[in-house]
Amino acid sequence: MECPRCKTTVSAQSRFCDQCGERLERSVEFLQQKALDCYHRGLIDEAVNCWDDLLVIDPAYHRAWYYRGLALHDRGDLHEAVISLRQALKGEKEPFRVQFKLGLSLYGMGDLAGSIESFSEALKYNPGSAETQYRLGLAYMRQQNPGAARQALEAAIAINPGYTRALYILGLVLAQQGDNRGAIHRFRQVTAISPTYSSAVFELGVALMREGELVEAAACFSETTNCSPAFAPGFFMLGEAQRKQGAFAEAISAYQTVVELSPDDAEPLVQIATCNIQMDLLDAARNALNRALQLNPGHREAAYLAKHLGEMLTPHKPGF
Repeated sequence: MECPRCKTTVSAQSRFCDQCGERLERSVEFLQQKALDCYHRGLIDEAVNCWDDLLVIDPAYHRAWYYRGLALHDRGDLHEAVISLRQALKGEKEPFRVQFKLGLSLYGMGDLAGSIESFSEALKYNPGSAETQYRLGLAYMRQQNPGAARQALEAAIAINPGYTRALYILGLVLAQQGDNRGAIHRFRQVTAISPTYSSAVFELGVALMREGELVEAAACFSETTNCSPAFAPGFFMLGEAQRKQGAFAEAISAYQTVVELSPDDAEPLVQIATCNIQMDLLDAARNALNRALQLNPGHREAAYLAKHLGEMLTPHKPGF
């Protein structure tokens, strides 16, 4: 810490500068310096208190409003952060960063319209910000406006072609719109850049499965389970891909892992029963269905299979 007038080193607790007599406790420059020091050391409450003291002295000190807003956002006080950041805008000649942070806080509050407005305003001052386009795309996606989300995300990727998060979310948007081929292309781009991006590998498998490309889909799900051995949906989808290929024993193994990871989920037990029926293992199928119905007595498929199990003929067709 230093005195803003004479630059002499002083303690953060100093009320006056011993060298020049500057009243540090009333100096906005010193209080700003002290608050930033606390903030960068993770002392959020102390930093906010310093900015509160500063703003009593000079309510128009917009840099204090801005950093106070950042600290409040970090602390999770999003409503107060929004108030502070809006105050910061009043004196800011280059408001890009303030609008961006305001957009983040509004998004966190669930005010999607407000966040979209702030991100759009930020882009007026810095249209080359891929991060802002990405955040705008997220807000539009959450607002259930996939067309606008796609436009913003594509703009982010045009600025930064290797932006994996934007590529991944764009893949989700395309899948939501029913463009599986477009989604596959984007997920492949993500995995080419970051092979361990397990969420993208999983979603690539889902999109491939929708297109009937079961072998590659199964490979994606297998890779997902290797990277994330506690991710139950990965094992379930692996079982689905294997079952649809007629690899019933392998599918049962995958579903059984889901049962171990999610013991309250009846669905993998129903699929285990389906596979056992295909292999004429009717006692094993009946046991799986009984367990499924204990977990979820209202499961319609399980009830149907249990009721008709004794009468069913095994069709020996993959993907029953």
